[in-house]
Amino acid sequence: MARNMKGILHDVILLLSISLSLWSLSIGCLCNTYKDISPEPTIFESKVLPEDDCCKASIGNGYLATTVYTDTIYKNGLYNGRNGESDRARIPSTIAIKIQQSLPEIKNSYLLDVLNGTFFHLIETPQAYIEQRLYAHQVLTRLLVNEITIKRKFVSMEQPVFLTLSNNLGFKSEDIEFSIAPPSSDQGPWSSWGKTKISETTSSTTQPVFTFWTTIPDNITLPSNVYSKTWTFITSVSDNQDDAETMYIVGRGQAQKGELFKTHQEAWKKTWSKGRIHVTGNIKLSKAIYGSMYYILSSLPPVDYAANNPFLFYGLSPGGLATGGNQRDYRGHVFWDQETWMYPPMLILYPELAQAMIKSRTMHLQAAKEYAVQTGEKGARFPWEMAYTGFDVCPAPKPAEYEIHLNGDISFAVQQYLYATNDTNFLTNDKGYELVQELANYWAGRVTYDDYKEAYTILDVMPPDEDHAPVDNSVYTNAVAQIALRLPYYAASLLDQKLPDTWSKIADNMHIMYDQENDYHPEFEGYERGTIVKQADVILLGYPIMYEMDQSTRVNDLRYYETYTEHTGPAMTWGMFAVGWLELGDKQRAEDLFSESFLNIREPFKIWTETAQGTGAVNFITGMGGFLQAVLMGYGGLRLRQDGITMKITLPQDCLKLSFTGINYLGNSLDISGNSTAMTVELTERLEDAVDLDLKVSNYTFLRLSIGEPILVSGASIKIMPHRR
Repeated sequence: MARNMKGILHDVILLLSISLSLWSLSIGCLCNTYKDISPEPTIFESKVLPEDDCCKASIGNGYLATTVYTDTIYKNGLYNGRNGESDRARIPSTIAIKIQQSLPEIKNSYLLDVLNGTFFHLIETPQAYIEQRLYAHQVLTRLLVNEITIKRKFVSMEQPVFLTLSNNLGFKSEDIEFSIAPPSSDQGPWSSWGKTKISETTSSTTQPVFTFWTTIPDNITLPSNVYSKTWTFITSVSDNQDDAETMYIVGRGQAQKGELFKTHQEAWKKTWSKGRIHVTGNIKLSKAIYGSMYYILSSLPPVDYAANNPFLFYGLSPGGLATGGNQRDYRGHVFWDQETWMYPPMLILYPELAQAMIKSRTMHLQAAKEYAVQTGEKGARFPWEMAYTGFDVCPAPKPAEYEIHLNGDISFAVQQYLYATNDTNFLTNDKGYELVQELANYWAGRVTYDDYKEAYTILDVMPPDEDHAPVDNSVYTNAVAQIALRLPYYAASLLDQKLPDTWSKIADNMHIMYDQENDYHPEFEGYERGTIVKQADVILLGYPIMYEMDQSTRVNDLRYYETYTEHTGPAMTWGMFAVGWLELGDKQRAEDLFSESFLNIREPFKIWTETAQGTGAVNFITGMGGFLQAVLMGYGGLRLRQDGITMKITLPQDCLKLSFTGINYLGNSLDISGNSTAMTVELTERLEDAVDLDLKVSNYTFLRLSIGEPILVSGASIKIMPHRR
């Protein structure tokens, strides 16, 4: 009787929480009073610019980013503050130029064009059309650009056209002590230079920053005898003075030739041609997909950044590159969010960017080894929160001490990268092989053998469900530790090397919590059934971890934790439930849960908040990553394993077709599209050292994939694997 009463009470509380969530959305978040009026899936347009900065669009290129018209620029890897006080250092914006308006007959439109990675302000006056565009250049990565074009409506009109300008420079930076110099000539730029005020650790140094920017006048005028004119305002930022100045000069030269915006557009066009997800028939879903991809991509380096103006990449933060200052949005720190949430769709569509994400860890491998020594452990221990130096910057003591599953999450990301690429160069020349061994060594020192259980256990941890800690034998933590302990052997096989079986023996005898009576996985040892959990945790065993279990166990995990997971938790949770139910063929249940993701999207520019109530991190690309996985791995059914890629398409509600451009596997790029009855697979591109591929369409039929020869497959399920010789 008590058991039933507990369940009834939970359901009542759950209904109340959902009702309160919806009430909060209806009155508490002004962003959703704005409407996206564009019928195009890649354009988000509003007649009104949101007043709240948290609802404005952002532009970025992985090196620089800003939320449009705000007073702040953030630079990749630039932090100020000691240890847990380290957060993104604010650079006052010299690119937040706004056009002041007073005429009542003026028509305005504000739009984000994600295909061009550009924000537009379009103005129509009785005399002229005015176009303002803001973008973070995708080739000249140190540049943020604000361009204004005035074009007369009528050639015969002769009076000049005046525009008044203002720039939202904001207050003096509290993070960087700047010196400023005016232009040395009429055409020269302003410049500033300085250093962050406080280094991240006692042994690290403060960081330099240099900026060059175009003079911003109080007004601009289209002369009476001129039909059209463009004004280009450039800000160049770098940690190197020559780099910042040179990039500014190159940008000015391209602008004078009318090529600056063109080279930016071409770079974004190439990015989208290499990888994208498109749905036919459901414009709301399509916009959400394109918005999520854009915001993640704009916080990552450009696809060709290694060839064009390379830079060290310090990783993805939950709020992206355009947020993280002033103790907000997780301070711009890098968590497990990078490997577990944003990384999987990027790996499949842009493996070169996935490599950059992993290298943000290998770059700090030495710091991780030193951190392990500091905490009395072996191998390499990556801190729960990382910023510039790679050392611990977590302001909360409990997660810093106990949330160690990150050290398995990184191994899982490397495992998936190796499955997708066979990249032995990463292993030998980019510290990849050392990384996987040092992480395995960490777990070997962290486990304790339990004679009673006859298994290795991991004690005193915080699972992804951060509401419960410290606990013993978190099922998720133990599962990713098991992956980390086995990974060095797979990496060694790619290098034709062998390792002693010490780590594999621990992995084979790892204690994984399982309740045989209820046929499900308790979240941790001592977990009491009926206890509410914060977010997706145990269900991650089925996906992305792909831990082997009976189907009945997978069903019970999903069913149980769906009931006992907070509905006010972080955005990515319900996408993972949708992936699970789609895997099991329950489309309606998946659709109900998948639809909850849309409560986190803020109009008109598709900004995500961490919770459906509008609280937590803003521009929450962690949630976007989970959402994209729900599309690619849920409705697309994609799974990447050691022996190949499998896909099984289930159409989302109101969709006619799912199309995936640039599915990458072993040096091959494939376009795959279809519905619930048929799929088309086409090999479109191959690297020089690509592995030949077969398309398996039945237990006995294998078709060789060749460029320019699309294959139509009856049914919605396929497997792509190395060619059978």
